[in-house]
Amino acid sequence: MTSLKKQTISGIKWLVGSSFIGRTISLCTTVVLARILSPAVFGLYSLAFIAIDALSLFKSMGFDSALIQRKDNVGKAANTAFFVIPFFGIVLYLILSISAPMIGRFLNNQEVIGVIRALGIIFIISCFGKVPAALLEKNMQFKKVSVIEISTGFIYALTAIILAISGVGIWSLVYAYILKTIYQNTMYFIVSRWRPKFEFDRKIALEMFNFGKFLFLGGAVWFLKMNLDNLLVGKLLGVTALGLYAIAFNVANFGADYFGARVYRVIFPAYSKMQSDLGDLRKASLKVIKHISLIALPFGIAIFLLGKELLIFVYGQKWIGAVGVLRILAWAGIFNTLPAGLGGIFLACGKPKLGFWITSLQVIIFFIFITPMAKLFGINGVGVVVSISSFIAFIITLIWSMKILSINLNQIYLSFKPSLIASLSMAFAIIIFKNILFQNKFSILFHYNLIILFFLAITIYSLTLLRIERTLLKEIKELVFL
Repeated sequence: MTSLKKQTISGIKWLVGSSFIGRTISLCTTVVLARILSPAVFGLYSLAFIAIDALSLFKSMGFDSALIQRKDNVGKAANTAFFVIPFFGIVLYLILSISAPMIGRFLNNQEVIGVIRALGIIFIISCFGKVPAALLEKNMQFKKVSVIEISTGFIYALTAIILAISGVGIWSLVYAYILKTIYQNTMYFIVSRWRPKFEFDRKIALEMFNFGKFLFLGGAVWFLKMNLDNLLVGKLLGVTALGLYAIAFNVANFGADYFGARVYRVIFPAYSKMQSDLGDLRKASLKVIKHISLIALPFGIAIFLLGKELLIFVYGQKWIGAVGVLRILAWAGIFNTLPAGLGGIFLACGKPKLGFWITSLQVIIFFIFITPMAKLFGINGVGVVVSISSFIAFIITLIWSMKILSINLNQIYLSFKPSLIASLSMAFAIIIFKNILFQNKFSILFHYNLIILFFLAITIYSLTLLRIERTLLKEIKELVFL
């Protein structure tokens, strides 16, 4: 097995493993906080982060991604980036502080002003950790990155819960996030062992900017894609509706946020190293697509079929209003996760424009359809628009990837075949056993029945998968015991 393949598999294992642990911590934290805090508090927090995420696009201007992709003069490029990125962070903090009242008026919520100003300090803090974090990923030191992320999750969870119990409301989330940011970026600096030198190269800065500008533009439209629905839900339907929508989206988009995103972080530098060998890149891409689908399809289908039971079990009866939109967004979760193995191809092959235009199309769909659908059908209408746009983006991404890599439809079908057949078998089993186990919706055995059904679904999916894909067990052993 080649050194790059070992690094890639090891990186995916560490990031996915840390993602699982981190998501478990996050889920437990959210469950505890959801029982202490109200939906309105979560909605207010989501509103504040719309403004924070908007300006976060400018924190690095794509310099960190350009550093990962770069092959020569890496040391000089790192020093150059380190002196450029903090400048953007300080400017953004000042802009956010000044514009907070206008943002509050636009969002029809004055409470959000103080929250936005307090969270703005993360711009100054995080910009100093961008270069050390990028160097860790460039060198594929994902074990170190994973340990930092796991410990960061514990810091946030402990702080948020303690403060929430103390009765500080929304500020329990704000203070916890600031402390988390300080810790995370400090650890990046310590663990990377990289120290900046007073060195700035104007030519390198321009080269990195030219590479990063499309990532920045893509990030801008990505922000709109990820936040325009929240913005319009909060503005048109209120913070309570936004709180319900935010919880549903987070559950449905779990695969994309905590699995797909981690895989992407590993395969981007890996694909960058393979960019000159189309054969290896094609082979690696098909395998990544196959393995991602093994998780994305069953997870999304399970959320669709068991959304109501899951919300009651995890969050409690007061979140029952999110059931409908959760079932709709389950499909968005699938189509947001599947492209994780494809997006890195565009960057590695020097085509960042493709990702930008695909995301722009989703934003255009949002602008046209979300407002009328929200007015007609509430948060369920927003979920329909989000899911349809995710499906369209996935199809376009797949078509372009096939063109770049010279892949045919039969190869794509063979990659999806195992997960598709096994997921359909699992869905059939869930429908049958769900009707048996949940005949009495108010049974004291409700929670136990859900756990039983969960393990039944996993068992049937796994057995079906191994039956139709006999080489899969060998591949899993290779991945796990590398």
